[in-house]
Amino acid sequence: MKRLLFGFLIGTATGAGGYWLLQQSKTQSQLSEARDRVTFAAWKAGKSIQEFAAEIRQELSHSSQVVREKVRVTGDSVSATAVTTHLKTKYLAENGLRGVSVDTTDGTVTLSGEVATHEDIARAMKIALETDGVRKVISKLQLSAAR
Repeated sequence: MKRLLFGFLIGTATGAGGYWLLQQSKTQSQLSEARDRVTFAAWKAGKSIQEFAAEIRQELSHSSQVVREKVRVTGDSVSATAVTTHLKTKYLAENGLRGVSVDTTDGTVTLSGEVATHEDIARAMKIALETDGVRKVISKLQLSAAR
């Protein structure tokens, strides 16, 4: 009887340990996949900003401003004051964009001020274009002399 009980306990412990081990490896696999997806998304977003910055660099070599419009406008209209406040808040949270001035009229946002790089101009424009209530972005951002 003792042997039977001892065998049952050993079998139960072994089964529980095996189940735990399988769950751990499954969780590790899921974490690894999630990490890979996040890393790829970050790489893709960075590449997108770099490509956008290259376009902006080329446009700035021909003129002093860059204009982008949304292909499709969604949602209800948002007041100009709300858009301006929202963008200023976003820019204050971003390194390199704290000095960007924002003026909004009828869904058209005009950005002005100085930034350090073309990538900063691209980020500022991308943030503005992704904001509700913005239909068009005009960038008059200039590269600062201390580059």
